[in-house]
Amino acid sequence: MFRRHAAQGGSAALAWILLDWAASAFSTILITLVVAYVERVVFADRAWGVPGGVVWAWLMAAAMLASALLTPLLAARADRTGGHKRWLLVSTAVGAGACLGLAAVPPAARLAVALVIVVAAVGFDMAQVFTGSLLPRIARGNAADRLSAAGFGAGYLGGALALVLATALVARRDALGLSAPDALRASFVVMGAWWLAFSLPAAFTSFGTERASDHAGTSAGQLLAFARSLAGGGAGGLGRVLLGAVIVLGAVQTAISQFSSLALERFNLESAALVRLVLLVQFVALPGALLIGWLSTRWSRAGALGLCLAGWLGVIVLAACVQNPGQLTGLAVLLALVLGGVQSVTRAAVAVLAPEGRFGATFGLLQVGTKLAGFVASLLFGAAYAASGESRAGLAVLFVQLAIGWWVLRRP
Repeated sequence: MFRRHAAQGGSAALAWILLDWAASAFSTILITLVVAYVERVVFADRAWGVPGGVVWAWLMAAAMLASALLTPLLAARADRTGGHKRWLLVSTAVGAGACLGLAAVPPAARLAVALVIVVAAVGFDMAQVFTGSLLPRIARGNAADRLSAAGFGAGYLGGALALVLATALVARRDALGLSAPDALRASFVVMGAWWLAFSLPAAFTSFGTERASDHAGTSAGQLLAFARSLAGGGAGGLGRVLLGAVIVLGAVQTAISQFSSLALERFNLESAALVRLVLLVQFVALPGALLIGWLSTRWSRAGALGLCLAGWLGVIVLAACVQNPGQLTGLAVLLALVLGGVQSVTRAAVAVLAPEGRFGATFGLLQVGTKLAGFVASLLFGAAYAASGESRAGLAVLFVQLAIGWWVLRRP
């Protein structure tokens, strides 16, 4: 499947797919080994006066807020200078470098640990912006749906393989003479090195040129001009699609980052059990993403998206009801089936509506809105958790946000 897409789009399509393959090492290891490191090593003793799960929720909120503040300037600058690939490479280097920094920082340096996790997450977010902004250069129309789905499918496979490698290192810590915390830190080297190595083909690939003649002289002017055009109903309904997408994706990204914490808290899973659960999600999500991409082109993009969102609402409801690890496994399978589909379809929907010369600004706005929505959701999730002492209390926030986003996307 991935080879066929590469053949259709040439080396640019293959390099673009590899960007998803590379970056997914960060997302899979983040929600397994990094969250376990934060909750059970660095903040196991309530060092900041709250449970490690609350610290984790607020670290993710801080990363989302920082991404929302940084994205507009970088995205608009990339549009003005045609530097989408350059900023992609910078973002990747910063994010992967922070992963290596996490491996180097001792767990006793709690503030430094928190800082490098936030920097790594922001680097990941920025890289996703510029990966998305390159998609319209490679494919439009239904081809964008297929290529986006292939990228997410490759990402699930790559992320799973990187996680297997990282956890194998942790499992062999005694043979390597490492303590459990040091083995976890060594696994973060795998996270950063994998991300960096498989992103390198993009550095030597041409993704074409894209530059308009009416750019404003500054990033602020660029963003204001584009925002005015969307507010006026321009770009074929892009404003409505962006609004619905950011509401949905903010809730989805918050849910992804918190489900691992929920599993650790409610069922007291060992790190190995959590890794097995995430690997199950990764392997089921691969065909799920490709299936949703196929439905999007053969049926309709709106229909495929509606199917994914209905599944996500079901996941949120069931997450509040699971009572044992067996039910948790069933929930993970359902989550996997709709996980990549909603991200893939929304990325393609935005790509096909993105106006020429505004690819960076379009995906920048998508990222800003997503992170702001995710910041609010993560903040409320953490606050509900801290106030009630029950991690599932924040799930109602995610359900309402998903429902509102679906309503916006369904409006004519």
